[in-house]
Amino acid sequence: MASSVITVQSAPETNKMTVEFNYSHKGANSKQFRMERLKEEEIGQTLSRLKNSIASKFLKRKRKKNEAEQEEEEVQLKFRVNGVEVDTESKMCVSDVLKHGSEVCINEQKYQVSVNPPTAVKIDLPKSIMSGFPVFPKVQLLFANSSDCQYRWNRVHKNHHNISLSEQKEATKLLSNELMYAPTNDDIDSKLEFTCVPKCGDRSGVPVSVISKVEVEAGPGICPFETRHMFTADPTDSSSFRVMTYNILADVFADSEFTRTELYPYCAPYALSIDYRKQLLMKEILGYNADIICLQEVDEKVFMKFLLPALELNGFSGVYKMKSGKVKEGEALFYRTSKFKMISEHNIDLTDTLEEDGCRDIKEKVVKYQDVYEFYKKRKNILQVCVLESLADPQKKLCVANTHLFFHRDYSYIRVLQGVVSMRHLEMVMNSYKEKGDSISLVFCGDFNASPESALHGFLTKSQIIPGEYKLRVKDTGEEVTSFDFTHGFNLSSACGYPEYTNYVGAFQGHLDYVFVDQTLEVVSVVPAPDHELVTQHRALPSVVFPSDHIAQICVMKWK
Repeated sequence: MASSVITVQSAPETNKMTVEFNYSHKGANSKQFRMERLKEEEIGQTLSRLKNSIASKFLKRKRKKNEAEQEEEEVQLKFRVNGVEVDTESKMCVSDVLKHGSEVCINEQKYQVSVNPPTAVKIDLPKSIMSGFPVFPKVQLLFANSSDCQYRWNRVHKNHHNISLSEQKEATKLLSNELMYAPTNDDIDSKLEFTCVPKCGDRSGVPVSVISKVEVEAGPGICPFETRHMFTADPTDSSSFRVMTYNILADVFADSEFTRTELYPYCAPYALSIDYRKQLLMKEILGYNADIICLQEVDEKVFMKFLLPALELNGFSGVYKMKSGKVKEGEALFYRTSKFKMISEHNIDLTDTLEEDGCRDIKEKVVKYQDVYEFYKKRKNILQVCVLESLADPQKKLCVANTHLFFHRDYSYIRVLQGVVSMRHLEMVMNSYKEKGDSISLVFCGDFNASPESALHGFLTKSQIIPGEYKLRVKDTGEEVTSFDFTHGFNLSSACGYPEYTNYVGAFQGHLDYVFVDQTLEVVSVVPAPDHELVTQHRALPSVVFPSDHIAQICVMKWK
């Protein structure tokens, strides 16, 4: 008789273990058993529990007429491990008995114990799949490594489950053995079947297959970002690196009744869904061949379940910093592991940092305006900071900062303060490396929500803000802010220049997104903005061909 399997899941960090197997009692149909036990529980207790479970599942209770008493058939349970019988009086720990590779007999049925087998717990395919755009499945693994697993994509008939086996076989075609797959026009009107064989080293688990709930559809045609990809077709050489900053429009802000009817009424509702947009986003991001990617408005789930695993598959490592508010979105920073390694992170909450000793002088000037101070304390904006080291020249380091500052147009003084706190923190980070003799340069990316004429832009690029130079008035009181005379020690410039706009929605168009660099870096090239006619072909952004309301800014730079 062939052996069945007893699967034991026993994570080292927990004191419990899960035991699963199928068992047939006296020729009855096999039934599944699942038991969660303490690892230190005596095997005798486990067997007693198993005996009761078998009785409950297989033996019918009989009642005598007009009587409440029950008669139950006694279950006989013989349990042997590697040929040695174990009974309900045994004091051995269940975790010591059910070891990987052991042979177990429950009555006459034989089992092999498999402890922590590689498992594909769950696989999800997108609700929207289009020809020409990469599909990345969500694969939840347990005791398995994604890089060890085997994958398979098949094209199957759209009515796969409703046709004969011979018709299924005839319609099924192997497409790819990679984790990510970009459907072709040949796949249109068919469904996709994805299979994962979970593996960890030499161990393999049970293959799991899923078929998409939707057929492959034709894509929206050539997207404007594909024209921009012509400028980034080649990777950078060892002496330079490409940087991208992009507000990708958080799902929590994009797909709601308000955005569909008020904010983006011109955009087809299906094009606001994250399942649609992330296909465009991945194709766009990968096509820029960037070495450093700074993203804003990144949903936590989108980062963890989509961006991080998909970009890791394409040679990147990434980190995430979520804002402190109730809305779970924040900033993400990725770097190409063949060009850089991360040395350290120095993320801050811009509100909390104002209260620290390093910003005491800034706070003293802010508290003169109580309304400004109280409003600033309620902001949830953050500054993501990573120090990267060049693999080509370990003597060269980059301090890469990424932020998304407060958006409201009437609060330019709040953005100035956030910029001041950011620069103070970046000075401290940079100085800590310079004091050790390191050569370090600054790249400051983000959605600053500030135009080139704004006070914040002036402060960043002129290294100071002079009282009275900009009309900074408190929104509710109209009082003019005159005590802001801050400076910083950097010489910053906008590496991507000054396009007409980087944000284009129905009610606003303006330049809000920047890649600021210090004087130690030289800009080699800049990816041109998309043609205005393409931006407005569907009135505004986002649209069926633009996955965000912002336009990515990309440039190549090198050390001087």
